[in-house]
Amino acid sequence: MTTPVTVEVRILELLASKLCHDLVSPVGAIRNGLELIEEMREDAEEEAAVGGGSGLALGQGFLGEAVALIDHSSGQADRRLRLFRLAYGAAGRDQRGFADARDAAAGWLDGGRSALDWPDRKPDPALADRRGVAKLLLNMIVLAEEALPYGGHIAVAGEGSAASGRVTVTASGRPGGLTAELASALSGDSAAELTPRSVHAYVTGRFAEDSGLRLTATPAGADRFILSADW
Repeated sequence: MTTPVTVEVRILELLASKLCHDLVSPVGAIRNGLELIEEMREDAEEEAAVGGGSGLALGQGFLGEAVALIDHSSGQADRRLRLFRLAYGAAGRDQRGFADARDAAAGWLDGGRSALDWPDRKPDPALADRRGVAKLLLNMIVLAEEALPYGGHIAVAGEGSAASGRVTVTASGRPGGLTAELASALSGDSAAELTPRSVHAYVTGRFAEDSGLRLTATPAGADRFILSADW
């Protein structure tokens, strides 16, 4: 039996702040692209009214840039929402297999500073039959990425079975470990001092506890550390 985990309202507020922060940039860029298209439409109407057409080619160039901006930003927002749904929502708790979590992690890191090494069908999909493992593994990857401000390499592995096993996330890159703030948040010792920056580490630790999983962060060299979840 696992012990139910309670979360303060303030923690939910901090998590909401983090989600809004992560989404405001791509959503704002989409709005900027739409505003640029609207300005171009108004300019075209003005030119048509006076019988001009010299700015048509230039306008088409700006239109292409605006569409590209909207396409890039909407894709970024979509990838982030897909991850949030599995990492924080109820949808991730009863995931079977790792395919959806792998896709969400790849989308999260796409175009970022860190590269993901998560081979297909690794770990054994049967490990995901253990409640909460796929959800926690996804949160571990996000935590590893947050701990690599200069970028690096994130590798996923696992062994065992749904009855007894382990999944690991190995993060390689500077500074080679969790900051004191993230480590304290992960352990649950600093709930009163949490910020939107550290709240992900806090909820990752609580997700592990709620699913009866033992989550540890272990240094493995100057520029390397391992997040492990055991059961």
